[in-house]
Amino acid sequence: MILTMTHMFDMRQGRYSILSDGSLTWWIMEREWRFNRRNESCVPRDEYTLAKHTSPKYPDTWAFIGDAVAHYETSGVPRFACVMHQAVYPFDLEGCFTPCRSIGASGMAVDAPRAMSEVRDLLNKATRPIKVLMQ
Repeated sequence: MILTMTHMFDMRQGRYSILSDGSLTWWIMEREWRFNRRNESCVPRDEYTLAKHTSPKYPDTWAFIGDAVAHYETSGVPRFACVMHQAVYPFDLEGCFTPCRSIGASGMAVDAPRAMSEVRDLLNKATRPIKVLMQ
């Protein structure tokens, strides 16, 4: 499965993109670019693989894995555990992503629980590796 994530605009300390599988779309909210600093920055635009991720804090979600981001803490990779989870504002995220149905005027994620459920359903049905192409 290949998803595209297209950067749309930056607003109020956040970066907003569109995630699509070709037929379904969601807004994606993340922190602004802060030079790929752990827990502070959105991730660099690149190609990523999504890997199933479960932790006490974020069960049943996915981690973005690429050249600059690892699934788990690894020597030589500056970032790890950049996962997709629910949030309301970009500052609620620590270098992670949240899907939502739309963006409110104040930059908040609108209907993130429904969007997260839809994305989770789509990804759980994937039979091949899931790639995300960021543009």
